[in-house]
Amino acid sequence: MPTNERLVLCGGLSGPRKPGSVNLSLDRHGRPGNVHLKIPDISKRLVANIPDALVDLLEIACYIYAADSAILRGGPADAQMGMRWRRKLRFVIPVRRLDLWSSAPVASALVETLSFLSEDEYEIEFRSLSEIPVVDTYFEFPTEEATSFRPDEVILFSGGLDSLAGTVERMAKHGKKVALVSHRSSPKITSVQRYLADQLRSRFGADRVLHVPVWVTLDGSLGRELTHRTRSFLFAALGAVTARLFGRDQISIFENGVVSLNLPSVAQVVGARATRTTHPQVLAGFRRLLGNVLCSPFDVDNPFIWLTKAEIVQRIADNGCSDLIRYTRSCTRVHEMTIMHPHCGRCSQCVDRRFAIIAANQDSEDPPEAYGVDLFQGKRPRGPDQEMALAYVRSASNVNQITDIAFFAHYGETSRVVGFFPESADTVASRIFDLHQRHAATVCRVFDAAITSHAPALREGRLSSDCLLSLVVSQREGGSTYPSPSDVPALPATPGPEIRIAIDTSQKRVVFDRWGELKGVSASLITALAEPFRQAARDELAPEHYPFTETSKLLSQNRCNDGETLRRRIKRCRDTIADLAKKADGAPPSPDAIIENLQWHGYRLNPDRIRIVALAELSGGGTGHASPPKGHASPSQRP
Repeated sequence: MPTNERLVLCGGLSGPRKPGSVNLSLDRHGRPGNVHLKIPDISKRLVANIPDALVDLLEIACYIYAADSAILRGGPADAQMGMRWRRKLRFVIPVRRLDLWSSAPVASALVETLSFLSEDEYEIEFRSLSEIPVVDTYFEFPTEEATSFRPDEVILFSGGLDSLAGTVERMAKHGKKVALVSHRSSPKITSVQRYLADQLRSRFGADRVLHVPVWVTLDGSLGRELTHRTRSFLFAALGAVTARLFGRDQISIFENGVVSLNLPSVAQVVGARATRTTHPQVLAGFRRLLGNVLCSPFDVDNPFIWLTKAEIVQRIADNGCSDLIRYTRSCTRVHEMTIMHPHCGRCSQCVDRRFAIIAANQDSEDPPEAYGVDLFQGKRPRGPDQEMALAYVRSASNVNQITDIAFFAHYGETSRVVGFFPESADTVASRIFDLHQRHAATVCRVFDAAITSHAPALREGRLSSDCLLSLVVSQREGGSTYPSPSDVPALPATPGPEIRIAIDTSQKRVVFDRWGELKGVSASLITALAEPFRQAARDELAPEHYPFTETSKLLSQNRCNDGETLRRRIKRCRDTIADLAKKADGAPPSPDAIIENLQWHGYRLNPDRIRIVALAELSGGGTGHASPPKGHASPSQRP
């Protein structure tokens, strides 16, 4: 079985080379080095007494980030998830404080945090640094020694909506002086960070803002892997060093809770593919690691953990800085950014941002023209981007209507979260559910408003067939013309009352308990779906794993010429069942209570509602109608 294993030799060290393997050499100090670090605007006086442990932390974070950028994972089409995607990385790193970094508390905290953050396997061997370089080479000292500045808070400032909102709130509402630590990852982002910092100085006072834009650059041959899962470790290390130089024991990372908690909304976004940069477990790992390295408590906090993106955008507006929204950047595809379109409009961050902007009524401050693809009307070709956008809306629609029990049953990832908060598990669970329901309600409200405003174009077929509005509306009709995702996402369902049916093959009918019977085409349709349902029951599968019957197979089984004919038959079947139920109970079941359909996958009998039993087990003894109570005559027995 193939693996993605590499030995990473740092700081000019050499080591054994396995046959057929390629070692990666990273050097911060050599000539020429291939990992470069520069921290400007920190006074020389503050750097004079920087502890060796902090310098080691900077170098370790740089080496890990460089290796993360240089060693490729499997690409988006990689089917070997868990093999080529997840890498086995062995580092050999020279340090000044060998005793500290080799100690069990520090080493275990480092490896465990990195492993969860990027879902790679890490092995780190520390060696004593033989030639200790001058620390001053890391710093670009200001021409005027601004040694009097002492921030109240150190904030990691990316130039995105969330970090701007947090900074504005700390300054406008709480009157804080802040040091903004930025990772200058690209010239396109650097100019944004610098402009926003300048605007904050002009609005709140130059003596209340210090911007520390840190350069960590790699030689061109190293920056090939674009996922950068360890970027937040580098970011946190830069922030922690800056905070300690100013005598602070805390850094703040502002990120909305939906992104931080990282509940995947699409099958492709699992494990390391869904970012964990501010996940509560990661922040707890940072606190543990930094506390052990510094030998004193150090806090890494996300004050926005219980806010949605839309609520964060609203806070920018409430604090009088809505005009700065257009200058923030959220897009992950930095290389595609242009002056006309600073946002691609296709990545998950762009989709999430656009929904939040519209929900907070800030559309005029972030016009749709800034996006390469319009949220609702822009074309989304087949592929992962289209799949992600559909899953985003579908997930919100599901969460908006399910119960808390169904939510936690579907999102098992929540079990990783509750232990990293001081509140009780029940309180944390309640807040998680409330957060996601608020987010879902926001997305649904914005999408429903878009349907209303584009109703004539939808009805007349004037919208592109692959725009988000058309795609979502067509999938609700049972369409199956879109590409299959890499895995079947489980359906979060709200179980209702059990519906018992019997398949009577001798009379070619399907009998519903208390409701009556189906014959003809509708009965054939239910019978075709019953066989894989029965097999799943025999195999003792969980309801979410019951298989769907592909549309093509169902077409053949039911002798349909095309998908449109099949959809009409399914609708007629659902309507007939609803009429039977309404006559018997007065309340028809929901359309998917009997037959579920999932885009790209087909149809199945609803495993949470349907129970197939023998005819004799039905309350009417096989007729499908309830027997009259004792002492009362049935209609046929009355005179």
